[in-house]
This record gives sequence, C-alpha cells and structure tokens, in this order.
Amino acid sequence: MWAGAFVALWSSGFVGAVLAEPAGSVAGVLAWRYLVTAALLIGLVLATGRRRRIGARTIAQQATLAVLAHVVFLGGVFGASAAGVDAGTVALVCALQPMLVMIGGRVGWGDRLLLRQAVGLALGVVAVGISAGFSGNGGPAIVLPVASVIGLSAAALLERRWQPPVDVVTSLSIQVVCAALVFTVFATATGSLGIALSVGTVGALAWLVGLSGLGGYLTFLACLRRLGGSATSLLLYVTPPVTMIWAWIMFAQRPTIVGWAGLALGAVGVLLAWPDTQSRRRDDVDGPGTEGVPAPSRDRRARGSVSVGEVSG
Repeated sequence: MWAGAFVALWSSGFVGAVLAEPAGSVAGVLAWRYLVTAALLIGLVLATGRRRRIGARTIAQQATLAVLAHVVFLGGVFGASAAGVDAGTVALVCALQPMLVMIGGRVGWGDRLLLRQAVGLALGVVAVGISAGFSGNGGPAIVLPVASVIGLSAAALLERRWQPPVDVVTSLSIQVVCAALVFTVFATATGSLGIALSVGTVGALAWLVGLSGLGGYLTFLACLRRLGGSATSLLLYVTPPVTMIWAWIMFAQRPTIVGWAGLALGAVGVLLAWPDTQSRRRDDVDGPGTEGVPAPSRDRRARGSVSVGEVSG
C-alpha cells in the first residue's frame, strides 16, 4: 500500500508543475508551496499533540535532510528545466538514484548485490529513458540534475544511518519549515517571490501542497522506514511511466506503445532488483524502522532473534 501510494503521489508533481506554469516564477511557486505546506504541518503537529522538546541534534539532522531531499533535489530539477535541460535527460540522470543508494548500502552496511539486482537496475535505467524520451540534450546545466540525484540519494542513506527518533509527521514538519526558509530567502533575494495569483495558480498550489508535497514526501519517509532505502529508491524507476498515466488522465496526452513498454520494463526492473529478505532485514536493523522501538527490542533485532514478520511489519 505504501509503495503504491508513494509512486502515485510522487509522480503527481509533474501535473502540479504544469498547472503552475501560468504563475510565472518557478522560485516563487516553490517558496509559496513550502510556506503553505509548513503552515499546514505546524498546525497538524500542534493539533495532534506532537508538541515535545526536540533536541538540537535531531533538528540539525532534519535540517540537513531538508537541504538534501528538498532544496537540492527540487532546486536542481526545477533549475534544470528552467535552464533548458529536457525532461527526458533530467529523468534519466535521476534514475541513477537507486544505483547510488544500493552502492551506498553495499559500502556502508555490506548489503549484498545479486546478479538479478544488477540486471534490474540496468533495466530500470532503460525504462526511464524509454518513458521520458531521452534525447541527450544537457550541456553545462546537466550538473543540476546530477546535484538532484546526489542530494536525494544522500538523504536516503543518512536517514538509514541516523535512525531519526521522531515520527514521520514531525520529521517532515521540521524539513519543510527549513526548506521553506531557504526557498523564501532565495525567491526574495532574486525578486521572484511574487507570483501571478489566479484561480489556476491557487489550484496548482493546492495540488503541489496536498499531493506531491504532503502526500509525496510523507509516503517517501514512510517507505524509507518500512521498506528501507534500497527498495524505496527502486520505486522511483516506475515514477516516469506513472507520470505518463497522470498526463493521460489530466491533459489527455495519450501514452504511446513505447510509453507502455517503458512502464512494463520498469516494473520488471523493480521486481528483479528488489532486495531479498536478508537484505531487507539488515536494512531494518541498521537503518529505518527502529524509531520508537524500546532498547530491548532493538537489542533482540541486532541478535537476529526476531522473526521476518516482525522486521518487515
């Protein structure tokens, strides 16, 4: 359920970006998107009784994740688009993220990388290239999507390393507030905070805040902590094809046979590259999924005496 929700909501960002085009300023749209999202999350935290003292270390960790997973990632993607890098090239570069995360898991935690997983990773990249219509047109601005993929990969690995002691909603709230501050300062400094206000702009912001902002990032964090960084990253392989379906539903852009082939190939790639049970167990023990677990339970997990059902649940 979490995996499907993450793919659908993360992919919805394309629709919001298209709907927000009449607003004019990309920096302004990002700033207002995060300001509104921050206000909603702060209200949710206060309303649900999550008010508790959070240590400086936790705030520093969440601020770092905010810069990597929000500012660097989205800034790079939107910046590349504004600089003329075609969407296919951006998507293909960002498709390297699962590879980077799995390599990071191999180096940092000794995760196994099976032959079928290597084949699946390669198929995933091909699927993204097919679905997004890669043209190879990048130029110097190609550094922007490269920064994006490095930022999101680093955030996934640090989430596993740090094992944040706060729940998903509180984590996202801190991250969004930090990102809102950065985007707002940048938009103000560049004179692009003002956007053309209209019914369409309000609708676009509502879409970006509700679906791709709150929904996309909440399910991203939830999947990181339930499925692990490697499995969550693999799901990104099927977001370009699902974006194609979003475009079909919202803008009547009928998918081509090649697009459907990309969707099928991406699904096969994810299935082949999906971590095995032993890797999933190690990811849960060493990384996400231990927040809120009492110390004895963590010790029991570390000794390997906990069942697979307990680990993956």
